[in-house]
Amino acid sequence: MPALKITIRTNILSYFLTSVGIVACSLIAIQYFSSLDLARNATNQIFQQTAARISLGIRNHDLQAKSLLYQIETGSCRADATADPVPLDTVRNLTGVLKHHRSIYSIYFGYPNGDLFQVVNMDNVPELRRSFSAPAQTRWSILRVHAVQNRRVRDYTFLDKELRRVGQARRASDYDATLRPWYVSAIRTGNAVRSDPYTFDSLNSAGITYSKVLPAVNAVLGIDFTLEALHTMLCQQMFAPSSQLVLLGRNGKIISSSRDDAASLTPQLDDLIGQHAVNSVITTTCNGEKYFVMMAPISAEMGTTTLLGISVLCADMLEPYMSQIYYSLFIGLVLLLVALPVIVYATGSIVKPIRTLMAENEKIKNRRFADIQPVHTHIIELNELSASQVAMAGSIGIFQTRQKELLDSFIKLIAEAIDAKSAYTGAHCKRVPILATMLARAASASTAEPFKDFQLNSDEQWEEFERGAWLHDCGKITTPEHVVDKGSKLETIYNRIHEIRTRCEVIWRDIEIAFLNRLHAGEDKQQLELWRDKEQQQLLDNFNFIAACNNGTQPVGPSEQQRLKQIAQRTWSRHFDNSIGLSPLEQLRLERKPQSLPVCEQLLCDKAEHLIPRSDNLAERYQHSGFKLAVPRHQYNHGELYNLCVARGTLTEEERFKINEHVIMTSIMLSQLPYPDYLHNIPDIAANHHEALDGSGYPRGLHDSEISLAARIIAIADIFEALTASDRPYKKANSLEQALTIMVGMCRAGHIDRHLMKLFLTEKIHITYAEKYLDQDNTDHVEIKSLLSALNEHQ
Repeated sequence: MPALKITIRTNILSYFLTSVGIVACSLIAIQYFSSLDLARNATNQIFQQTAARISLGIRNHDLQAKSLLYQIETGSCRADATADPVPLDTVRNLTGVLKHHRSIYSIYFGYPNGDLFQVVNMDNVPELRRSFSAPAQTRWSILRVHAVQNRRVRDYTFLDKELRRVGQARRASDYDATLRPWYVSAIRTGNAVRSDPYTFDSLNSAGITYSKVLPAVNAVLGIDFTLEALHTMLCQQMFAPSSQLVLLGRNGKIISSSRDDAASLTPQLDDLIGQHAVNSVITTTCNGEKYFVMMAPISAEMGTTTLLGISVLCADMLEPYMSQIYYSLFIGLVLLLVALPVIVYATGSIVKPIRTLMAENEKIKNRRFADIQPVHTHIIELNELSASQVAMAGSIGIFQTRQKELLDSFIKLIAEAIDAKSAYTGAHCKRVPILATMLARAASASTAEPFKDFQLNSDEQWEEFERGAWLHDCGKITTPEHVVDKGSKLETIYNRIHEIRTRCEVIWRDIEIAFLNRLHAGEDKQQLELWRDKEQQQLLDNFNFIAACNNGTQPVGPSEQQRLKQIAQRTWSRHFDNSIGLSPLEQLRLERKPQSLPVCEQLLCDKAEHLIPRSDNLAERYQHSGFKLAVPRHQYNHGELYNLCVARGTLTEEERFKINEHVIMTSIMLSQLPYPDYLHNIPDIAANHHEALDGSGYPRGLHDSEISLAARIIAIADIFEALTASDRPYKKANSLEQALTIMVGMCRAGHIDRHLMKLFLTEKIHITYAEKYLDQDNTDHVEIKSLLSALNEHQ
C-alpha cells in the first residue's frame, strides 16, 4: 500500500498542530506519571503485605518440615534396606506421619553403601499404582534398593491400609543414594537442608526434599514434599486478576507459582536476581505489556534462600487513576482546536519558498546541477536548506563524474587485459575471483578468532573485494605473450630448437660428405662406416639431450650443464652472411665484426646480440616506490646455452623478473585510478597476493602484520588455481592431493596464512571448486585429516 501523500500546507499545519499537541500531551504526561507514582506506591504496599503473609506461610512450612525431621530422628524408626520381612513398626510410624501430612509424598533413609529404604503414600498420586505395577488395593509401597549377589536391585513391597502385604516385585536398579543431591547436601552441611525443586522419578512431577543426617543409625533421612500446598497458598494471595506470585529457589529456579504460565515472566525475574534488586518495585515489559514486578526474600531456613516474585499488570493498578488522565486529555484537545486558525494563517508565508525549493529539487532529479539557484526567504531554516541543496547538487555532480571516470577506467583496463591476455592463462583471471569469493564468504561467516575483524556485510565491501580479485593480474597486460607462454627454454617468438635441429642436420650431412670423400681417397670402407655411424649416433644422442633439456620438465644440474657446454663446442660451417635481412633493432644489437665466409660456428652459443639491454633506470624507480624486487642487469638474455642451462622450468632470471613484474605493474596501474572511498583498498587487495607472511614475497617484501586478510585470501586462491590448472604450457596440472600438500608445506614454511588454509580445507572449498572447474582425472581423494594435522603441528 503506497504511503499517504499530503500538500505542503497540510504538512506544515500538521507540524504546528504537533507542537501545540506536545504542550497538551506534556500536561497529560505529568498527570500520567503522577498517577503512575501513586500506583507504584500502592503496588509496593500491596506487594510488601503479600510478601509478609507468604513469608510467614513459607517459614511455617520450613519449620514444620524441620520439626518432622527431628521428630522422626528422635523416634524409634529404624530401617534396613536388606531386612526381610519389612520392619512393620518402622513402617507403621512412618505411615502415620504420611497420613497426617497429605503434602508429603514419601519418607526414606539413604545409607553410605548406596542402599535406600523408602515408604511411599500411594494415595498421594493414584497413577503410581500403574507405574509400580501395584495391586489395586495397595495403600503403601515400601521400596528397598540394595545389593543381591553382586547386583543392585529395587524391591517393591505393596501393603494395604491395614499394612498387610498384597504383592511384591523386584527390578534391576543402578540407583545410588549417596549420589543424590539431598544426600550430598545433608552430609556436607551436617544440618537439616532443603533441596531445590526437581522432578521426582516415580511421580513425574516437581517437588522438594528436606533431608538430615541421622548419626545414630549412620543414614540420611529424607522427606519428599509435593508443591500442591504451596500452589494453593499462592493462589489464595492473588490480589488482582493479572497478579502472579512465583516462589523461586537458588539461581532463580521456580518452586511454585500461582498460575500455570509462570515461565512468562522468568526473564524479568532472572534480571532482578542478577541485579540483586530485591524489595523494590520496578516496571518491566513482557509480551508487549507493562508489569509491576518485585522480588523479595521470604525465607532463609535450612541453608537455602527462598525468593518471592510478584507481578501485576500496570493497567490493573492504574485503573483508578485513569479518569483524571482522561480529563487532562480533553483539555489538550480543546487547546488544539483553539490554536487551529492561528496555525492555518502561519502556514501561508512558508508554502511559497518551499514550493520554490521543490522546483529546484526537480532540477537535481533531472541532473541539471549547473542550473540550481539559491532560494531567498526571510525564514532562516529555509535559507539554510536552500544552501544545503545547492551544495548537495555540487557534491552529487562531482561524485557522478568520479564514478563515470572510474567506470571508464575499468572498462578500458578490462578491454586491454582481454586483448593482451594469454590463451594459456586466460581462465586464471576468471577462476581466481571464484575461489577467492568462496573463501572470503567462509571467512566472513566464521566466528573464529583469526577472522573476527573480517566482515563483508555490505554490497560495497563485496564490490571492493571482488574488484580487487578480478584485477589481481591486470599488470600482465604489460608482460610479453611469448614470456607468459614460454613452453620451452629456447622459445622466444618461436621455438629455436628448430635452428639447433637444422645445425645438426648440417653436421649430419657434413659427416656423410666427409665419409664419401675419405672413401674416395681410398680409406678402408668398414672403418669409415664405423666412424660415420659413431659420429652420427653421437650427434643424435646430443640432440636428444638438448631437446630433453629444452622441455624444462626435468631439473638441469651441474653435470647436465657441463655436458651442454661440451656439446656446444661442436662446430659447423656457416656460408651465409648473418647481417643481412635483419630488422633495425636486430641490426643495432648485432656485433659488427669483419667476417670471412665460411665462418666456423658453435653448435650452441651465447652471442652478444642475444643480450637485450635495459634502456631505463628501472631499478632506481622501483626502489624509490618501495618495491624490493631485484632488477636483472639485462632486459632479456636469449643466449642458447644460457637458456638451456636454466636449472628448473623454462624461464631465465630476466624472464622470471618480467613475469613477477606484473605485480608491480598491477600496483602502479591501479594506484593511478580515481576511487570512491569505499573502493580505496583495491590496489592493496590486488597487488599483494604474491607477498609472503615471512617477508620473503614480492614486490615489497611485506611481513605478516602488513598483509591484509583480503590479500591473503587472493594469495591462496591464486596458488591453488595455478597448481591445479591444466592449461599451463610449462607443466602438467597437479592433482588435488598434490596441490593441497604443496600449499600445506607453504603454510609450514611461513609463506601463506595457516588459518585461511584450515578454513579452505574444513569448508571443502577445494571440492566445490574441483567439481565445477577441474578435470575429473585430477580430483583424487584428499585426506583432509592428515593435512589438518600437518597444519596443527605447525602451531
